Amino acid sequence: MSTNQKNAEPFKSLELKGKYNDFTDFYDENKRIIYESIFDVFKEFRNTKKKKLTLFVSAKIRGLEWDTEFNFHKEESVVLKRDLMPFFEEIEDYETCNEINNLYKELTL
Repeated sequence: MSTNQKNAEPFKSLELKGKYNDFTDFYDENKRIIYESIFDVFKEFRNTKKKKLTLFVSAKIRGLEWDTEFNFHKEESVVLKRDLMPFFEEIEDYETCNEINNLYKELTL
């Protein structure tokens, strides 16, 4: 996963409105929607031949505009198990955990 300046039209964009004191405040408040969006990006690999899909996230943190692109490649599906799965297990969203497992298997076969 890499971040950089906005280059091309992203697959998915999140414009998160709110007043955030710092990045931790922003991340804690929006972690679920960010992780769900990452999951959506990986689900799209089922429907596209593209090698890379981008999630664009923007917010205002401490009054400053913050935005970044997260570029994901189908080959980086380990993100599903390594990063997303523990979060959804922690919040006891086992339906999403099952979907993550199924998608991971599908993308890695």
